[in-house]
Amino acid sequence: MKNILEIVFESKMSEKKVNNYLRRLHGFSRGNFILKKKGKIRVACVEREIKVTNSFEEYAERMRKFVEEAALKGSDIVAFPEYNFFDLLGLIPGFGKLNNFLNKKAKSEEVSNSEGGGGEGLLKVIFKSISKAYQEAYEKIMRDFAKRYGIYIYTGSYIITENGNLYNGGTLISREGEILGRQKKIHLTDFEEKIGIKGDEELKVFSLDIGKIACPVCMDATYFETFRMAFEKGAEIVILPIANMEEYNFWRALRGIWPRVQESYVYGAKASLNGWIGGIHFTGKAAIFAPIDMTENEDGIIAIAPHYEGDYVVTSDLDIERLYEVREKAEYFKDVNEEFEKDYYEKVYENFRRVKDEK
Repeated sequence: MKNILEIVFESKMSEKKVNNYLRRLHGFSRGNFILKKKGKIRVACVEREIKVTNSFEEYAERMRKFVEEAALKGSDIVAFPEYNFFDLLGLIPGFGKLNNFLNKKAKSEEVSNSEGGGGEGLLKVIFKSISKAYQEAYEKIMRDFAKRYGIYIYTGSYIITENGNLYNGGTLISREGEILGRQKKIHLTDFEEKIGIKGDEELKVFSLDIGKIACPVCMDATYFETFRMAFEKGAEIVILPIANMEEYNFWRALRGIWPRVQESYVYGAKASLNGWIGGIHFTGKAAIFAPIDMTENEDGIIAIAPHYEGDYVVTSDLDIERLYEVREKAEYFKDVNEEFEKDYYEKVYENFRRVKDEK
């Protein structure tokens, strides 16, 4: 039997509502495209603020505008952030007032309640209730946008329900509006484990006409193994959606994707969620990274949003041929100790599982 939240979400994100919204959209003129340099791939990363709404149509229109801006800038692909559905928690009756209270309380105390306040069980029910209706509605509009604007879309992450398990994952969509595949988060935060999210065990690499792309999720970039595996599988561009539950610090923010790009000699594209919800503060700058030898200031940063809060679409041209040239010239790149590494990963992760089981 469905609970009341499932009924609410299915009603407010019904197929009829989605179809009506898509039917009202106007056409798009590709004559407004900004041309990119020949031989280059243009990537767009979305940084956006959470804006709680009780209307799926309003949310969908916000997503469309980001896609349109990326398309107008001539982008081949646009990437959205982690937990890209938080705005729609406003569909829960009474959530708006509760959210305002929790945010105001957290701001006045100058503390972000990033541990969830013991409401893990409730969050699990909410996430499970929203997941099916949201996934169906969101993927449908994104498939339409991809085809409408002729652009690849990485959806950002949301809750996926499979075989009764909850996952945090995202979807890659082709220019023709076809789903190319999904990537679920592999390394979970303690908070995600508390609310019953399950980690995946496979990193995928997608071969597109613009390059080979991997799409790990947020915390996955904390571990060098993730990007090493992406490189070994042929990835040239790694898209990373994030939603950092912390006050912004430039150096702390570099702990994930930036060093992974320097180690693995891939391009990195980070999309970021920011703002307040449920008393939790999210911050982070969307950015595009490359090995330091490929960046003008030798800082590994190609493009970055001007602020860690607000709405931005960060774009940049990537040169895959030059990436391979720089890999070949890199003095220490791919140095390995095969004897040490042959069973290193297996031992580390087995030990990690053992310690977690003991807890």
